[in-house]
Amino acid sequence: MDWLLTSPPDEVKLIQEIYESTYNKSLKKALEAKCGKKFFLALSALLVPPEEFLAMRLEKAMKGWSADDKVLIRILGGLDHASKPSMLQVADAYQRKYTRTLKDALKKNISGNFLKAATAWISALEDPAQHLEVKTNVDVDTHTDLDALLDDLLVEHNSVECMMADVDAQEIYNCCHGWGTSDGKLIALLCSRSKPHLQKVAAAYYEQRDAPLLKRLRKETSGWYKEFMTYLVESPEDADVRALDSAMNGIGADAVAIIEFLVGRSQARVRAAKARWEGKHDKPLVDRLRSELHGSNRTLALELLKGERNETAPVDEKLAQRQAEELHKGVSRWGSTDDEKFIEILAKNSPNQNAALRSAYEKKYSRSLESQIAKVGQKNLKKCLQALLLPPADYYAMRIRKAFVGLGTSDKVVCRVLGGSDKCDALAIAAAYQRKYTTVLKDGIKKECSGNYKRLAQAWVTLPDALEDPEAPIDVIADTAAEPDGDGFVDDPDPPTPPASPKAPSPPPPVPVPVPVPQPTAVAAPVQQQCAIYEHQDSRGVWTAYDNATASILEAAVRSNPNAVVRLPGIPFEVRFGAAARSAVIPRRY
Repeated sequence: MDWLLTSPPDEVKLIQEIYESTYNKSLKKALEAKCGKKFFLALSALLVPPEEFLAMRLEKAMKGWSADDKVLIRILGGLDHASKPSMLQVADAYQRKYTRTLKDALKKNISGNFLKAATAWISALEDPAQHLEVKTNVDVDTHTDLDALLDDLLVEHNSVECMMADVDAQEIYNCCHGWGTSDGKLIALLCSRSKPHLQKVAAAYYEQRDAPLLKRLRKETSGWYKEFMTYLVESPEDADVRALDSAMNGIGADAVAIIEFLVGRSQARVRAAKARWEGKHDKPLVDRLRSELHGSNRTLALELLKGERNETAPVDEKLAQRQAEELHKGVSRWGSTDDEKFIEILAKNSPNQNAALRSAYEKKYSRSLESQIAKVGQKNLKKCLQALLLPPADYYAMRIRKAFVGLGTSDKVVCRVLGGSDKCDALAIAAAYQRKYTTVLKDGIKKECSGNYKRLAQAWVTLPDALEDPEAPIDVIADTAAEPDGDGFVDDPDPPTPPASPKAPSPPPPVPVPVPVPQPTAVAAPVQQQCAIYEHQDSRGVWTAYDNATASILEAAVRSNPNAVVRLPGIPFEVRFGAAARSAVIPRRY
């Protein structure tokens, strides 16, 4: 058996093939008949690649009445990204051999904290890009197969997003776990993500904790803070269902809230919300609207619910002129209006076509179309028809402005409109608000809201999507112990964040602590010894020292500029110092 110990894996595989073709049975079977159980196990480990052997041992440990926890702990605990074989290689071999993931197998055989620890360890060592960075880090201009490159980029992007969702889910748990809630960190994380990504975070949280994310967040919050966060974290269609139920439940329906949803949301979102509502209530939404609304309000709502507005059609100027004539004829000289005609035209036009119609009417008749709509008898119908003349962001900005006017704030409108909007839509509403009223929406929220409810609303309409713009700073208004949380109660302020350790040779100015986001850069950290030594940390947390020539370049750069950004020859990333370094790094000193 000496050849098994001395031969390389490829030669062992060739010998197995020759043996099988010569004797019509596998070498493994022959060894099993000649050797004892433990000796055969040792020899069989030499007949297969190491990662495949460990995958076989893991599968065997999970067979039978109960899993062999000792074997699982010994194998999984001995694997990491640097081991030979690595955790990733073993997990890939297991999935390839048994057509299921190692995580799924563990979930069916172990439970409790052991399961959580095992799956967390596997997730921590997975390659989020699935080795695709080698294929995607190419020159597009010279690449020959662009279709394959696009496929690889999409797979890589989705894999990294899933990894980020896992990280965010764990961070949310950390914010909520223990005594009190770290509201500042929680707000910074949630408000720097888009709604589609938050849905992935909710799925990752459920997989990690076997509990709904929204249920945990609602348990940790209260008052309007809780209401706004519920709208924010829910999927768009669930948020719309919540808004519809709030508008239709109780005595009398809120016609403006219903039309607000139908006017401002895209046709695809209206259809998705309609399907979700009908699935939840097991009845047609059209029948519920018919029973809740009356007259022209009902006619307008049912027309919008059809979803026939062509949102992508180009503007037809001639059609706009003909429609302007029809609407002008719909208003008699006595001031009465043909409500049906206004509804028929405005409810079917896209927002851009209605803007063209508005302009055409004003040019032809030297008066605004809004002045004609003002002659509509029903007050709510008048508001809804005027809303159809505005872009969605402008309309919602107007709704927020009106929510701030008068005695007290209409917090229900603020939560429904801003919390129910996606990240890009919320930023568009803030931009429209500033353009229309020459004041910043963030300041209006500061004046009208309070506590963590105020902080959450302000962050949602100001913070950028950190996954779209990783370099953007994430800054959230500090909590105050003396300010109520929108429900009459005062929450404890977030614990102070300790200052970051300074980096040698020159300490950078203090910067806000960003949400951890993977960066396509490595940040150098100088190490003090007899001469300057610089190291970089890769995505796995491993530190590697630069050679002396490279260290000299970095030393010269940082002495001339403490915030230097250096691109080194032959290295596919930038080395950053001071305020230019936005990656979460750990300075090391000797």
